[in-house]
Amino acid sequence: MEIASEENMLLSMGPQHPSTHGVLRLLLELDGEIIVNLASDIGFLHTGIEKSMESKTYTKALVMTDRMDYLSPMSNNLGYILAVEKLLGIEAPPRAQAIRVILTELARVSSHLVWLATHALDLAAMSVFLYCFREREYILDLFEMVAGQRMMVSYFRPGGLWRDVPEEFEPAVRKFLDFFPARIADYEALLKNNPIWLSRTKGIGVVTAEQAVAWGLTGASLRGSGVQWDIRKAMPYCGYEQYDFEVP
Repeated sequence: MEIASEENMLLSMGPQHPSTHGVLRLLLELDGEIIVNLASDIGFLHTGIEKSMESKTYTKALVMTDRMDYLSPMSNNLGYILAVEKLLGIEAPPRAQAIRVILTELARVSSHLVWLATHALDLAAMSVFLYCFREREYILDLFEMVAGQRMMVSYFRPGGLWRDVPEEFEPAVRKFLDFFPARIADYEALLKNNPIWLSRTKGIGVVTAEQAVAWGLTGASLRGSGVQWDIRKAMPYCGYEQYDFEVP
């Protein structure tokens, strides 16, 4: 990659770097702290999982979906299982559907906590990192209670679940719902009052709604650009159409 200006710096970031965790390499052209150009090599992200699954049974292939994104194994399990159920023409019973929703929403929160924690740590807000991981530990304990594993859960099955949730699961989830909203307020206060974090995020890397759609952004990144679209509302699955909820 050629540098546009001799005053700019060329920096090779990754694939082994504390902020990228070994997943890719970025060749960056920097003007101070502003990235003006980059070239990416995502070879480290290609794991060959889809090809490996071709020789597995539906049940055996399930365990590989845990590894697609170790932060959201429940969500990966669900996407795969829903595809298998569609091929087989079967549907899980309502109780199993509800449990799937609860667990994948907990997985969503857990994944967002890791994002917020590592993002804050990289931008000089270490306290947020510690607090986010404290709450994530509680969620992982819930997964262990249900599936016997904290991360590589392989819990869902075509037509249902590996087993029912234990009796202590519901009160443990309700306890989390009671204390977690206040923790979010704590994270927000710690970041909004951190001048270093503000200087490195406010007005930096803004993605417009048009760019978000053109580049295929999804989820929170898409909504953060002003596009109010969520697959749970637009194309509900697992009974989401029965729930009254708002998407931030």
